[in-house]
Amino acid sequence: MLTIIGLGLGGPNSITMDGVIALSLSEHIFYETYTSPIHHETLEWIEMKSQRKPIHLSRNQVEEPQELIELSKETNVSLLVVGDALSATTHVSLILECKKNKIEYQIIHNSSVLTAVAGVLGLQHYNFGPVATLVLPEGNYKPLSPVDKIKNNMESNYHSLVLLDIKADNPENEAIYMSASQAAEQMIEAGIPKDTKVAAAARVGREDQKLWYGKLKYLANKNLGKEPHSIVVPSKLHFTEKEFLESL
Repeated sequence: MLTIIGLGLGGPNSITMDGVIALSLSEHIFYETYTSPIHHETLEWIEMKSQRKPIHLSRNQVEEPQELIELSKETNVSLLVVGDALSATTHVSLILECKKNKIEYQIIHNSSVLTAVAGVLGLQHYNFGPVATLVLPEGNYKPLSPVDKIKNNMESNYHSLVLLDIKADNPENEAIYMSASQAAEQMIEAGIPKDTKVAAAARVGREDQKLWYGKLKYLANKNLGKEPHSIVVPSKLHFTEKEFLESL
């Protein structure tokens, strides 16, 4: 059996009881960090409780999951995912592989940044348009097209949740995370007015969570501390949303 366990957004306390039970029955425990960094205390707690050291998988090992699939045919295998278990398309593809190979599977859901960021900023979920993901530049290549989603949302009076790129495909290399200040610079370069009011959220769900609200040009020079960071570009605000953001 393959169990995909959503770890939530905090430390070990964010793991659900269903997740704890699944881990206790697991003979192999794997995790990935290319969708989001994992809390180090979570890994330590899991190793202590399960007496098994979680194995770090690369993106390629998850997207081409021969090892996971073969092990799941005969043993109980768990894959740890920060946030919710199925917030990344890659993990949906694992379920399709299980179906093709007639392998039993289960999903253990948890909180996700996709919903938590809006909540902690006091924003109403049904006022959001499509999610945008900004990408780290590589050499002279600076992909700015994702900003078009933000512009389209602004024109349609929808808020935009902006996720920021992570380069963590290979566990042997140090992960690189886009910061909110880098994202703000990219948005300005792509034509978002620098006086646009935006909100930023760092380390949502963790003990050192940080929230910020102000003009885009000021975010470009703001240090929110350790990643992960997310940005929201609000559009037309309900009066309660406006009051909450201004309280930040």
